[in-house]
Amino acid sequence: MANHRKDMDLSTVVAHNLKRVCTEFDISTRDLAQRMGEKTQKTVWNLLNNEHSPRLSTLEPACKVLMVSPQAVVTPNIDTALLVSRRLPRLIEKYNRMTPVQRDNLEEVIDQMLGE
Repeated sequence: MANHRKDMDLSTVVAHNLKRVCTEFDISTRDLAQRMGEKTQKTVWNLLNNEHSPRLSTLEPACKVLMVSPQAVVTPNIDTALLVSRRLPRLIEKYNRMTPVQRDNLEEVIDQMLGE
């Protein structure tokens, strides 16, 4: 279930998305901490509960263990299926290789598909 608040700050988005992935795959903070090589569960609990802004040194291993892309984790209101999708990083990379004209054309196609 996505949180549709428009005013979430980045650390709130990250915490919300990581917590959703952990829930989806039934991974506890203890399990995640162990898989990340963290000495304490508290670091992971802080990350998932937005106790402070996440450090890259914590966020990157969490994303790697959960097999989610960092790009997806920082995206507000992302559908859970897309959040855990392996396609998203590939799509971002392909979009990155496009020319500005190709990007404009793609966005027009998407808008037509969505009826916008």
